[in-house]
Amino acid sequence: MSTYPEYVYQILARARDVGQWYCGQSDAAALCFDVLALFPDCEEAKELVYEFFCDEWTIYDNRVAVQQNIDEWDDRPWQQRRRLALSYRFMSRWDGKYETSHDRGGPKDVRKILDNGKMELLGAYCLGDEECTDYAWAIFADAIHKAKDPQKTMFWIGWQYADLGFFADAAEALGELCSRFDDAAARRLLAEVVWWRDNSHRIPWIPPTGDGSLYDRMMDFIDPTAPKTKDYIREARNENQKERIAPYRPSIDKKLASLFSSVILHEDEKPAASIVDWSFLDKDNGQPGEPADWVKKQIRMFEKWKDELHAEMLEDLMHSHRLTRNIPPPSTPQKHDPNEPPFDPSEILGGAEWDDDI
Repeated sequence: MSTYPEYVYQILARARDVGQWYCGQSDAAALCFDVLALFPDCEEAKELVYEFFCDEWTIYDNRVAVQQNIDEWDDRPWQQRRRLALSYRFMSRWDGKYETSHDRGGPKDVRKILDNGKMELLGAYCLGDEECTDYAWAIFADAIHKAKDPQKTMFWIGWQYADLGFFADAAEALGELCSRFDDAAARRLLAEVVWWRDNSHRIPWIPPTGDGSLYDRMMDFIDPTAPKTKDYIREARNENQKERIAPYRPSIDKKLASLFSSVILHEDEKPAASIVDWSFLDKDNGQPGEPADWVKKQIRMFEKWKDELHAEMLEDLMHSHRLTRNIPPPSTPQKHDPNEPPFDPSEILGGAEWDDDI
């Protein structure tokens, strides 16, 4: 068993104290990532992050937050990455530090190049065209070569990969940065993205990975004319060609790819044991039901305004989420830190009315 300096155990003890309270899990995890930035092999810190993420209210809050962007029955592969990226943004305490210490658009001298690379990444993130990631790295490599400050440029690239859920790419970019420069901030971010890379398969509020078949089945109820998963990717790729800097070419010849596939052993990956019972997804009958609690809450909010704009927003909300399934909250009450002042809605809303019926 590895032995670490005493301050490491003090930080982990502090993390346990913070992580026992409602909404404290992300701050507690950040303390563990601070330890991992210094001692990447600290297994206790790694498992403690997962323990915090298994808090039932953390799972519930993240399921609801992700569901407001992606329905849980949408099992198209790129939606899984979007769920992970959203979850990373919800739980990370790094993003604010990045904004205060760096230019969010990247170094100005290579910003146009970086923006082109980001647009390619968005092709994979939003549209499911994985070939876009190959184009993105070629563009980013050009930016690093031309940058006046390659250290800041590499940092921006690593952070951008992480922000969009490409954790393996983020780890590779940041690892290269740390091998070339003494950069404490990069080591801290690297520790976090490595954890997400290695544990993305067991984030408890993320549904099982799918191939789009569940999405296709549900879309048969919603809009039978909508493109199926495989058609959507093909259409998205064709659309991308109109704007792409270079024409699309497969990253590897199909015949060569098939030769590799024939000699590589493919072991069936066993999904990690899940705290959430996701079997309800396979039983969904594809029919509208009772609106989710968060949808009801937004409906009440929009109904308070009697103008045409909010009426349209209300109609769009009810139509867009008619098949969004309610997520029941935990039966155990939230555990609030007695030393923290109670939440005061007026600090956010001023004189507006706060709806806490749900």
